[in-house]
Amino acid sequence: MKTEIIEAQCEAIVRDGGLTFSPVRPAPTGGYMVSVAGSERMIPLGSFGPENLTDYFAEYGARVLGEGFFFGAWVDGGFVYLDLSMNLRDRSEAEVMGRLESQLAIYDIANGQVISL
Repeated sequence: MKTEIIEAQCEAIVRDGGLTFSPVRPAPTGGYMVSVAGSERMIPLGSFGPENLTDYFAEYGARVLGEGFFFGAWVDGGFVYLDLSMNLRDRSEAEVMGRLESQLAIYDIANGQVISL
């Protein structure tokens, strides 16, 4: 991924408090995002930068390209969290999958809400 794009994504994550993206498909505009267990990374906000995204993309890019996942990022409590996420249209299915993936919450895109599990 180009350096300018990665830098812009870092800026957007910090500015907007989060971002869902894929290099091969548009970000979802509805449904529920569920993180994939074991893919999470936690980076102190003060040291977050393009190298973190570059490293994360190198590790998980094939899964985003080949398996239809998205890269997810959000800011909370002084940290930037990176993960792989799947988009599910049905809330009940998303809640079940979130529990199976040992997640504490899922994200409702349309309403901009975190749903605790």
